[in-house]
Amino acid sequence: MSAHSFSESDVTLPTGVVRVRSGGEGRPVVHLHSAAGPRHSPLVEMLADHHAVHQPYAPGFDGMPLHKGVSGMEALADVMAAFIRQTCGKCDLVGESFGGWLALWIAAKHPDLVGQLVLEAPAGLRADNKGGLPAEFEARQRALYAQPARAPVEKRSDAQQMANRKATLTYTQGLAFDDALAAHLPGIKARTLILMGTQDTIIPAETGHLLKGSIPQSHLTYIHGAAHALEFDQPKRVGALALDFLDRGESFLVREKTSAIS
Repeated sequence: MSAHSFSESDVTLPTGVVRVRSGGEGRPVVHLHSAAGPRHSPLVEMLADHHAVHQPYAPGFDGMPLHKGVSGMEALADVMAAFIRQTCGKCDLVGESFGGWLALWIAAKHPDLVGQLVLEAPAGLRADNKGGLPAEFEARQRALYAQPARAPVEKRSDAQQMANRKATLTYTQGLAFDDALAAHLPGIKARTLILMGTQDTIIPAETGHLLKGSIPQSHLTYIHGAAHALEFDQPKRVGALALDFLDRGESFLVREKTSAIS
């Protein structure tokens, strides 16, 4: 893995402006961030070794304005679909937590834009309100990172973090389980890799089972020793699986419902 130069630019869409960080070369991959907002993870660097990586900021995150009339995950998916159509034409999608929820909606509603789909502990499908993010800071950090030393240093102000949380609520509307999305899962055509952490208490194991049982062309595997923030907790394991899946196409094989080992 080598360090890549990423640059920022603004893309003007009918609903407003979307900021994007881009780097690397090759077949395009759009990386959709978690509710924490856009972060430059080791996985993003690994992806950029093989692909042109685009990291759009969801409107409302990290200082970007919300788009008028855009609320709910389905509406946000339409915005990101317009972004993909304008910048890539078609791409592979990698979605982290909140971004995985968003990626599922894009794949369900705009199948012509999505080649392959990698989901990292996607939010939005927590049946019976299981799991969830703890409110207390120390408990939240333990739930996010099984390896605390690998947690990224937070450089955003408290005000910006609060704004990101407000933007998250604008889209998720407090839903633990998105019934409308669940109904669309069987229609997803993209080949899909579902990654779950063996120590994840935020997104329950049932979510992985639901996705595997509902998406026709899907693989489910577990990242041993990882909590919820897979990209930071176990970046090498996540990167190896994600790149193998994206680069090998239909020849990718992973024994389902097993732990990934280094």
